[in-house]
Amino acid sequence: MWHLFTLAVLLPISLSRNFKRNDEITSSSIFKVEQIVFSSNFNITRIYVPVDGKYVHSNDIPSIFFTVSDPKLDGGSCVYVLEGFAAYEILEGGRDTTAGYGVDRSVYIGAKDGMYRYDPDTLSAKRYGIFKDNIMLIQKANGTEAFYILTNENKLFKLENNGTVKTRIVPVDCAKDFVVDTSNNIYYIPCTDHLPKIVQANGTVLAINVFEDLRDIKLLRPAFVMEDCIPFFGDGWLYLLYSNGTGHRKDFAIKERPSAYSVDAALYLVAALNGKIYEFNVMEVLLKSMFGMINEWPRDVSKMVLSMMETAKETVYSYYV
Repeated sequence: MWHLFTLAVLLPISLSRNFKRNDEITSSSIFKVEQIVFSSNFNITRIYVPVDGKYVHSNDIPSIFFTVSDPKLDGGSCVYVLEGFAAYEILEGGRDTTAGYGVDRSVYIGAKDGMYRYDPDTLSAKRYGIFKDNIMLIQKANGTEAFYILTNENKLFKLENNGTVKTRIVPVDCAKDFVVDTSNNIYYIPCTDHLPKIVQANGTVLAINVFEDLRDIKLLRPAFVMEDCIPFFGDGWLYLLYSNGTGHRKDFAIKERPSAYSVDAALYLVAALNGKIYEFNVMEVLLKSMFGMINEWPRDVSKMVLSMMETAKETVYSYYV
């Protein structure tokens, strides 16, 4: 757990100098050639880095799961895993991947014909559960064995009991996108509107109007350290949206529109842009900074990580104990 404590102490210090509010999106790009870890000729629609303590070793690239869109494939997509700098095909027809925040680190895949569980020993996927829904998005609930899935009919369901019980999330009539925070509150984009709504864990539905001026909203799954909130990009700016319906803009923006993000691991961020996967290894930069190997932090990415750390759970420092 030392790495989380060190980050929480040193990251704010590293940003304290020359830190001021900026209301314009910078013309410079955070996506550098040296940060590319994978390139493809096809669009990458989903990307996921499991929460795993091993990713803090700066010389190692963690397992990165990603979905490639290709109309020639069965189901129009395929899920791969990037191990080191080699990409391995896991499941043709796979659409999205997820894993839990707890002890069970198994990775699950939502596909055109139901759910699968990833087998790291064979680099393959084995069927999970009894349902064969055409799944577009999937996310594992925190603290339970339940999963949330969004089907191609824009319906949201909860799967339980090893994928043998399926329950419709009735308050969500039609959704284009959704994520679940670490307290199992559901945030979704309705089919009839572009503004997010919230289904709290107790079933209360909240309509959000504070972001009505935004035109383009992309929900992000929260980092494991975040509590009762999610990050999202609105017109290029980073925002935090809380489960009580409040939210605010952070001092971080990007001019590009990546096709996929993963901030799940908090200290190792990845994004896909124009068929390329870019890594932002915050822990590696921190270590180099501590030993004088670099003179300055990449401030833009650091601001994003600091925003997530500000919402951290009180128990985050015991996560790896």
